[in-house]
Amino acid sequence: MSVDVNKLEAGRVLRESVERVSAAPCTACKISDAVDITLAGKGCLTYRYILLTALVAKLANSAVDMLSLQVDDDSVGAYAPRTLCAKVIYPYQKMILGNALNGSNNDPLVNKPGRYLRLDKKNAARGDGRVVLDALCDSLPLLQTQDEVRDTLDYMMTKLLVIAREKQERSAAVQAAIRDTDTAALYSFLSDLLDQGFGGAALVLAVSALFGIQFPASDGFRVVAHPVNQAGASSRQKSDVDIEKDGLPFLGVELKDKPFTADDVARAAETAIESGLDRLLFVSGRHAGIQSLSTYFAEVRKQYAMRGFAVGVIDVDQLLDFVLVSHTDRIDAAAVLSSVYDRIADIGGTVETQTWVYSRLRSL
Repeated sequence: MSVDVNKLEAGRVLRESVERVSAAPCTACKISDAVDITLAGKGCLTYRYILLTALVAKLANSAVDMLSLQVDDDSVGAYAPRTLCAKVIYPYQKMILGNALNGSNNDPLVNKPGRYLRLDKKNAARGDGRVVLDALCDSLPLLQTQDEVRDTLDYMMTKLLVIAREKQERSAAVQAAIRDTDTAALYSFLSDLLDQGFGGAALVLAVSALFGIQFPASDGFRVVAHPVNQAGASSRQKSDVDIEKDGLPFLGVELKDKPFTADDVARAAETAIESGLDRLLFVSGRHAGIQSLSTYFAEVRKQYAMRGFAVGVIDVDQLLDFVLVSHTDRIDAAAVLSSVYDRIADIGGTVETQTWVYSRLRSL
């Protein structure tokens, strides 16, 4: 039998925790080691949301089983953490905590660690994820009173507020460093970024920045870059970078920073067609290793043209040259660089990506 967690009550729990630790930071709790491991673990973002959601839910309703992950769990205290996380926890951490958890998906518990019935050591996990899962399974049952749960939430909240403050300070430092940059500095930065790769994140960041110049918001355009290597992470996603005009689909952009074939182009085209698009542009990164793009993909482009669907293929350096050269007189380089920095979290960029971009922008 599942229990209900009132969303307004959960919001109150979060708000009061922030108020408490803002006045007096909490430096210890009964399971501090488990909290520290969860916050520090590589690739453990979903577990961070699971922990924060469980603590808030337990304080909002003492009947909650903090190990439960689904309403159809057999536990007496089963509840719906995914809904609570998406409707309360995620928006709060993004707006009030300055996106301290770096969430790029507004439905965090849709990811695999959150799909099991409950936290259990039998659940699949590896690396730091295995360590964190085991720690949560061992530690959460140790919280026997509401005071112990409250202390744990306050301890985690203290850590998150420190992260939020550091993020704010880094952002301010970046803004100061890029204030007087010009197009030459922007070109140099984007070129260096493209060399890095970062598992495809560099290409997403660079291309979305370029299309932000090519298709400005002042003309009714909106450039939406989706999380790297998470196809379909959003129900509205049509391609890697979706470009809208006046709220309607305008252009789908597929990005490839590794070798790809005509079959890959065809599959992406079919997905775009199913999503209601009538054109798709492929942008090839520096690590794709394909020469003579126009010749290599001529046949597949012809096939889709006969179906009334336009497929284009372009090298990222051609795109870089075209956009920056054709818009030199009206590029706000500082604004573009700022958008790159701000977008890292939205696309699920790694700590390595964040660190490199921060350091490179500070050096401008």
